[in-house]
Order: sequence, then structure tokens, then C-alpha cells
Amino acid sequence: MIISEEVCARIAKKIGSKADSYTLNADTSFDAVGLSSLQIADIVYSIEDDLGIEFDESKAASVKTVADLVRLAEESAQSGEAA
Repeated sequence: MIISEEVCARIAKKIGSKADSYTLNADTSFDAVGLSSLQIADIVYSIEDDLGIEFDESKAASVKTVADLVRLAEESAQSGEAA
């Protein structure tokens, strides 16, 4: 399972040195830290790969915060949507 801290670490890696300018936590909005849609998609796909799950595309497109993404990962894992 993935936790907020792991998602925050992936975000920090994507935004590089700018990460020090933000407080990254479960409430962090992807837009607020300047992630492009491509960077968000990359994070989402890497989590799918790492956890061996597949997100519902419409739900994945609606994630706006770290907590949203963690919740989606938990729901996907529990529903047995294995890749």
C-alpha cells in the first residue's frame, strides 16, 4: 500500500529543487506545486506499476491532492482491480 509520504517523495522528485519551497503533505494540491498533467500522470502510472493495480481512468483524472491519490490507490487495491 502507498502512503502520503511516499506520494510526497515522488512529487518532490518531480519538482526537484523547488520542493523546498513547499510543505508537502496529504493536503497538498498537485496544481499548487506546479505539477503538469504529464508529471501527475507519470506519478499515477508509477504507483500503479509499483502496487500492481490499475486505476479507473475517470477517477484517476479527478485526483487533485495527495490524499485523493492515496485514497484511489486504497480503493483500487481493495476492489481487486489487479493489472
